[in-house]
Amino acid sequence: MSVNRKLVLGFVVFIGLATAIFFLPKSVVESNKKLDATSSETQSSSSPAKPEVTHKEDQGLIRTISELRKSVQEEKEGSKKAQLFEKLANAFLDNHQYDSAGSSFEQASKLTSNPKLVFQAGSAYFEGIAFAGTTSRVDYLSGKARELLENVPSTDGNYTEAQAKTAMTWVNSASPMKGILKLRELADKNPENEYVAYQLGMLSFQSGQHEKAVARYRKVIELNPKNVNAWFYLAQSLLQLGKKEEALKAVNSGLPLAKEDDTKASFEELKKQLTEN
Repeated sequence: MSVNRKLVLGFVVFIGLATAIFFLPKSVVESNKKLDATSSETQSSSSPAKPEVTHKEDQGLIRTISELRKSVQEEKEGSKKAQLFEKLANAFLDNHQYDSAGSSFEQASKLTSNPKLVFQAGSAYFEGIAFAGTTSRVDYLSGKARELLENVPSTDGNYTEAQAKTAMTWVNSASPMKGILKLRELADKNPENEYVAYQLGMLSFQSGQHEKAVARYRKVIELNPKNVNAWFYLAQSLLQLGKKEEALKAVNSGLPLAKEDDTKASFEELKKQLTEN
């Protein structure tokens, strides 16, 4: 598995000006696992993009994607076609092809009136930003994510998260403060929203504001004590502040929540660092 779905190490990368930062929502990426860089741009409703295959990919999943692509092409009835596009999108997600997933969810959303599909499409494009290899690719995926997420209705349960992700795409733009201010506005309006608090924590952490990061991550943990990401970054933030005993306590609290091997390894490496020095 190339992407750690449990521990989101959310790097913020500086592009151009020091404030032009963006959030990478996935942590562990093997060097031989690449996103299909052209799938979203070439994909159409009748011809979903063919996934890139590497020697480590699940061949059963590749076959499933191929079969679903064929079914999509052959299906004529709208609602059934939408269901197939949704299945295809989820298969692409399982294969970590986020822009292809976004395109498929987007096609499904055009065939239905389900706002959930709009949110899923925008979120998939958002996830793809983490794997974009060029600035132009980042801009493209950010634009697609923003276009869709801004259309999630305010009555939908995913609205706040959609707005937060939209804000993060602005952070990764020529106008980063627009996104940062939007995220802070969301936090003021939704002080109990776990996702918003976590994103603000990431911004604080990556900008070196570790005291603020600690406060944000503690808030996330207050809202959801099982958020393994928050425990990890709380420990990292405390370590940056020189509070090793508190950092170790955070590691010991988060480690039992880690389910995947790479997640556990990340915690154990941090624990080793804290106990050896």
